[in-house]
Amino acid sequence: MMTSAPWLSLSIWIPIVFGLAVLVFSDRHSVLVRQISLVGAVLGLAASLPLYAGFNTQTSAMQFVELSPWIPRFNVNYNLGVDGISVLFILLNSFITALSVLAGWPSR
Repeated sequence: MMTSAPWLSLSIWIPIVFGLAVLVFSDRHSVLVRQISLVGAVLGLAASLPLYAGFNTQTSAMQFVELSPWIPRFNVNYNLGVDGISVLFILLNSFITALSVLAGWPSR
C-alpha cells in the first residue's frame, strides 16, 4: 500500500530525533528535558496511529512499504514495510513509550 506520507519512517525517526535532543540538554534543564521527551513520545504515538488505522487486514502483503536508494554504489537501500503482527507491535511500542515518559514525569 503506497501512502502519501511516510508514516513508518516518521514513527521510527521522530523518537530518535527527540531522544538525541534529550541527550543534548541532559541534566542541565530537567524541565525542558521532560517536555522534549513528552512531545517526542506523543508525536511518535501520533505517527503510528495512521499505520493502524490504514492497515488492510484482508491481505498478507507488506504494507506502508518505503524503498529509497541509500548507497547506490553498493546497492544499499532504505527499505521498510510492515505486516499484520508488526503493526500491532509498533503501536504497542509507541503507546508504552508515551506511558513511560508520563510515569517518570514526577520523579524529579
